Amino acid sequence: MTVTPDSPSELNRRTVLRRAAAVGLLAAPAFSALAACASEDGNGGTTGEKTEANPFGVGDKQPLETVFFNGGFGEDYAKFDVAAYEAKWPGSKVDLKFSKTILTDYQPRFYGGNPPDVLNNSSPETIPVGPVVQGGQLVDLTALLDAPSYDDPKVKVRDTLVAGVVEEGTFNGKMYTLNYAYSIYGHWYDEALFQKEGFTVPKNWDEFATLAEAAKKKGIAAYTFQGIHPWYIHNVITEWIYKVGGKEAILKIDNLEPDAWKQDAVKVAAERIAEMASKGWIQAGASGLDHTTTQQAVLDGKALFIWCGSWLEGEMAKTLPASVKLAVAPPWDLSSSDKTKYGTVHAAPGEGFVVPTKAKNPAGGQEFLRMMLGKEQARKFAELTKSLPVVKGAADGLTISSALSSASKVAAAAPEVINWRYAGWYVPLQNAVFAAATDLAAGKSSAAAFQAAVQKAADEVAKDDKIVKQKAS
Repeated sequence: MTVTPDSPSELNRRTVLRRAAAVGLLAAPAFSALAACASEDGNGGTTGEKTEANPFGVGDKQPLETVFFNGGFGEDYAKFDVAAYEAKWPGSKVDLKFSKTILTDYQPRFYGGNPPDVLNNSSPETIPVGPVVQGGQLVDLTALLDAPSYDDPKVKVRDTLVAGVVEEGTFNGKMYTLNYAYSIYGHWYDEALFQKEGFTVPKNWDEFATLAEAAKKKGIAAYTFQGIHPWYIHNVITEWIYKVGGKEAILKIDNLEPDAWKQDAVKVAAERIAEMASKGWIQAGASGLDHTTTQQAVLDGKALFIWCGSWLEGEMAKTLPASVKLAVAPPWDLSSSDKTKYGTVHAAPGEGFVVPTKAKNPAGGQEFLRMMLGKEQARKFAELTKSLPVVKGAADGLTISSALSSASKVAAAAPEVINWRYAGWYVPLQNAVFAAATDLAAGKSSAAAFQAAVQKAADEVAKDDKIVKQKAS
């Protein structure tokens, strides 16, 4: 992943999480506001004068419609943000909505030309960014990045963000998505259960296999996955491809190189998942279960590991037994010749927000995001969700939960950070991995069939001139 203004080598080192908790902001030139007289906005309100405190010229009587994904981070932080916006703009009424199915609920509104002003484009089924960008339906957020930060007008918004935020939200050279949470991904387990049973967290495949058989004898599945939401298992297999083949293997996939899915790294990763399924190490029926059900299996001691992001504790807070001590492990070595060291972890900005160009109040949408990136809002997000925001220093001094403490340690010790781009760039290819990986984990397919199915989809994307191609480096 290319990082600006920081170099890729800096991002891919153990400083990644330390950056997320770094104190202080970089100095930047003050914003040169172009003052504008108030005018009618066409929505019953007035636009305001552009100043350092109001860089987008928001009027104090402009309504705002915001949509948040109702998932692992819950609703409370969104309600806090809305209250803060209405307090600053007392004449503005914010229409706050929540959705568990962003694609289903809000893609039709893009087509209909009446999208909300701010959309949290997150969930297992998001609106593909590429097509809406190419259709001119998303605001280029460069102006947001260059606006004065909410806390200090001498510092640009972009300089308050941890490394990788701009790049992760970039498409065709411009940032259209603001990713708000800094997530640590890995295999979560109950440390208390491991201590009780005398289990050891594996560092390689042989150790995992031994553990899986020991757990099986006790009636515990070694592994489970969020079956009906294939985004999760697609992450597992892509992480494992990176683990075995390194960044080089993923770059071939990202760049649609011929036979990229026929690489040995893909074969090894697929064979490992097939092996888990064939040996009965995966929770029975997981492929037909949802995310909370399978995640609860780990909390209830019915399964040892599940792949998820660092939002897991917050998402399962209502059913999390007091005796459970959640912790996360990086991918174990899958072969004797993995190109990345043990401890390599998947970490990235996520939980994206967009501002549609056809929104009634895009200025207010950008101002809402600017406010969310203020220290107070970002700190409240950390408090309420037990997850890191992408604002430097926002979580400093907070008492972090055991789960997030574990994630922080794993990320801070990581010799390399896993990431890829194909899934966000090429939806048909991502969907092919979704289907093929689910069949693999369900025991309905083989590694060879997985490779063939996904390679076919990659070839079709590569040949489709209507799909704009991106370049990863």
